[in-house]
Amino acid sequence: MLTACPSEDPPVASETETDTGEPSCLDTDTPGPSIVISSNAEIEEFQLGECVPERITITDGVTDLTGLSNLREVGILEIRYAPQLTTLLGLGNLERVGTLIITGMNVMPTLIEFKQLTTVGSISITANSGLTDLGSFPALTSAKGLEISANDDLTDFSGFEALSSLTGSLQLVSSPIIENFTGFESLVSVGGDLLIEDNDALTSFDGLGVTSIGGDLKVLTNEKLSECLVMDYSEIVDVGGARILNGNKVALCD
Repeated sequence: MLTACPSEDPPVASETETDTGEPSCLDTDTPGPSIVISSNAEIEEFQLGECVPERITITDGVTDLTGLSNLREVGILEIRYAPQLTTLLGLGNLERVGTLIITGMNVMPTLIEFKQLTTVGSISITANSGLTDLGSFPALTSAKGLEISANDDLTDFSGFEALSSLTGSLQLVSSPIIENFTGFESLVSVGGDLLIEDNDALTSFDGLGVTSIGGDLKVLTNEKLSECLVMDYSEIVDVGGARILNGNKVALCD
């Protein structure tokens, strides 16, 4: 069934030109109704072009995204609660996305290599209980915001090695088996808040390159992360807002 939802203006990362030198539709076109796709046949029926300013939602009933392999730019792309979809193959040609949301994908073990994705507003990867690997974003050096939360089987944050700055917030929440921040070595600047919360196995700040935070630093209820390490990190990072450090592992500090 083809479904049209009320329009929602997507956040736009920055004005760019296409390979032909023409302005992107994300900068020139007013988004129409959202596009909800709930079957493989609907991907073919919509006949989406290379640039789609609207919100595209991929949901239950879709098993194959190869019909979207021509998609280069999209306002908002949301992949949610599609239990028969086990891979994002077909989205590897994306170059620009206003917002990328991946949620409730419990049988998808890994994301793909988004090798051409250079421009993103925000990325949200949440509540994917079977996800073990974030894939990779090798061309992405900056973005607005990044949220990675409630992915129970995620083993590390590898995949964002090229990312050096966020203009908005970084939220790393409820990753119960991740022990450190491997993958964020190149990330030095977070313009908004840095939230590190409820990561049960987290024991160190190894791998976290962030030295500047424009908003608040919030390190909360990480039961194995020594409050001494938390204090040490909070003292070496430049924080524009408040330092909120509560509920971490009690320890005697020098």
